[in-house]
Amino acid sequence: MTTFENAASETRVSWWQQTFALLAKDLKAELRTKVAISAVGVFTFASLLLLGLATAVLKEVPTIKLLGLSYPATLDQLLGKQQPAWDSPSKLGMLWVLFCFAAFAGLAHSFVHEEETNTVTALRLSMSAGAVYTGKLLFNLIVLLVIMLVVTPVYIAMTGMKIGSPFVFLAVMLSGGVCLAATATIIAALAAKAQGTGALYGALGLPLLLVFLLLLMNAAGTVYVENAPTLRIVKDVGGLFSFGVLIISMSAMLFHFVWEE
Repeated sequence: MTTFENAASETRVSWWQQTFALLAKDLKAELRTKVAISAVGVFTFASLLLLGLATAVLKEVPTIKLLGLSYPATLDQLLGKQQPAWDSPSKLGMLWVLFCFAAFAGLAHSFVHEEETNTVTALRLSMSAGAVYTGKLLFNLIVLLVIMLVVTPVYIAMTGMKIGSPFVFLAVMLSGGVCLAATATIIAALAAKAQGTGALYGALGLPLLLVFLLLLMNAAGTVYVENAPTLRIVKDVGGLFSFGVLIISMSAMLFHFVWEE
């Protein structure tokens, strides 16, 4: 192995060591202070309680789907077009709206904490920008997945949301988690660098969240389609996951300019 290959190998090892060192530091700090988990968890469960009270009646109220109904319609035709006023795709979309607000309420502290404790300079001197971004992304993803793992079963029990196809449901949840963590990470870095507040954090993230929620609703509709074509699953769920990969790729390329000013 040449000297250049040895140096490249050492750089790769060093990069991963920096990433996991930062991840370990953030996880230890979070286990000690529980700032992010508390902010995300309290917001989510409070929203779940309010949502359960507000939608208690919707679970028992039927509605009629007028699309495709011939006129004049018979009573049997009307009864055949009955469906729940709040169907499962809408429930899944509302769950992710809660996750979006909760993530922006708690995950914003991932970079703000470094600014408040004046550890930004130490991180710049000891770690590469890529390692910092990857460590923060992994931390936000872990926190978000833990919250999702706890909240989703409670939400299903409260709203009666069906899972549909288990494989597609799991793929949508994981893809959505990657997208939301990637979006929250880069927006948190921009807001912290601008020394902004939560209002700035939400304003910066709104355009990305709109695209994310549109893709998510397409994927949510696929979850509850019986015997959905493979092409549709790949298109809708793959599109959601691809958006997350796009955000991560663009963030990794541009994070250096945000981090190094």
